[in-house]
Amino acid sequence: PASMAGRDRQEGLAIVRNHAASSIRTHPLITKLNASIPLDEGDLAALTRLLERRVIAKKAKDIIVEGYEYKVLHVVESGFAIRYKLLHSGKRQIVNVIMPGDIIGFPACFYEYAVFSVTAISDMSLHHVPLDDFADLCLARANIATALVWFAAREAAIYAEHIIDAGRREPLERLAHFLLEMLIRLQAVGSASEDRFVMPLSQEGIGDVVGLSAPHVNRMLAELKRDGLIAMTGPEVTILDRAALQILGEFHPTYLTRTPIRRPKR
Repeated sequence: PASMAGRDRQEGLAIVRNHAASSIRTHPLITKLNASIPLDEGDLAALTRLLERRVIAKKAKDIIVEGYEYKVLHVVESGFAIRYKLLHSGKRQIVNVIMPGDIIGFPACFYEYAVFSVTAISDMSLHHVPLDDFADLCLARANIATALVWFAAREAAIYAEHIIDAGRREPLERLAHFLLEMLIRLQAVGSASEDRFVMPLSQEGIGDVVGLSAPHVNRMLAELKRDGLIAMTGPEVTILDRAALQILGEFHPTYLTRTPIRRPKR
């Protein structure tokens, strides 16, 4: 994929044909879109054609590099990535965690040069989608275009909550809020149970989201465990007292859920 100026391919990415068109209904992107607006057979057929080419990204490989031209979208089938800004001081601020069903390339492909970097934090299976093909799909399929408005709205809401975390919430409140956000987002694509999920980020990565050092994150996690709010086994997090954690983090999941949109009139 041409994800950076002057390069035809990226190391660690290889395009292969997707022969599993029959599995389109179970794709995490379809799960998210269907939660917003029902997709008909024509929509599913169009999405099957759009997701024809699969891309494999190895852990730690750059998918987008800030400052380079990027005119391709990648729809995440599996795996995780981070969207972040690297400062001159060497500090990193993660602005969002990218999950299955998300789209990599917003907002990079709408600017002359990418304004954030995206790096895989696990091995990933992606779908390579040229921007022109994506635009043609939105023009042809009103259902899909309408549902995708949700992606932009949710992304903006997540960024806003993270700004509030860094600017106004206390460290323990930030961490409580972030853990619940991850639970709800993973549940939406079937990657978490009612109260348990595998955290894709290291403690350093969590710190880069909530604006804390890794040792500080470690102490805050220990405090949450000591207070009986969570339990952890390796990267697996179990929410033991969701109500108390929501009160602590002032967490209201409405910014991650959607009101179903009525189908556009033909």
